[in-house]
Amino acid sequence: FYQNKHRPELVAGALDEILEELQLEYLDLLLMHWPYAMRPEVDTITFVSTDIENVPIMDTWRAMEDLVGTGKVRSIGVSNFNQAILEKMIPQCRIVPAVNQVEIHPYNQQTELVKFCKKSGIAVTAYCPLGGTKINVMNDDFIKHVAEAHIGTPAQVALSWALARGIAAIPKSTNATRLKENLHQVSLTSDEMRMIGKINKHERKVDPAREYKELEWVFHEDKMACPLI
Repeated sequence: FYQNKHRPELVAGALDEILEELQLEYLDLLLMHWPYAMRPEVDTITFVSTDIENVPIMDTWRAMEDLVGTGKVRSIGVSNFNQAILEKMIPQCRIVPAVNQVEIHPYNQQTELVKFCKKSGIAVTAYCPLGGTKINVMNDDFIKHVAEAHIGTPAQVALSWALARGIAAIPKSTNATRLKENLHQVSLTSDEMRMIGKINKHERKVDPAREYKELEWVFHEDKMACPLI
């Protein structure tokens, strides 16, 4: 659910809205989409910095924990949470997040965050696993070289690299041929995995700090203090 539903009293209603839209009785997994909150009346796509409000993350999370007992959701998790936030959050949780969904691809590998999540029992899901606009993972020379060696595609290499790291990947495509291709996994060698590990550039497709300095802490925890937990 989105940032304008973070107030604890709005969380249950947000779930009900999702169930109604999907015409389902329950969800397998409900995620808090971002670690920052916005005023309820705000459009989460076109907003300004003054629309951001201080709702402690744990207030929202405790409301999510309460939903698990209702039968309307089986697991709860987070998205776009950095290690600094999780380190402060986990000791306060009755239910530890089942999943942390973050941007991961060969140009943004997030090695330390992945290690921390695994150690904490949190599954990692990679969104934008193929990179994206201006993140030219698919045109990387080494990725293309590995794809040719396996008679595959650069996308198959990137997805297989994520799966080999124990990360679930959720690529997006409207092309039927590519959708089918993405289901095929190639077996990368240890040397190929090691070399792909060296092309990390810490490049992100999604980073709210580009437009809102107030949100710099979301992906750059070393630059600004972590918000209210």
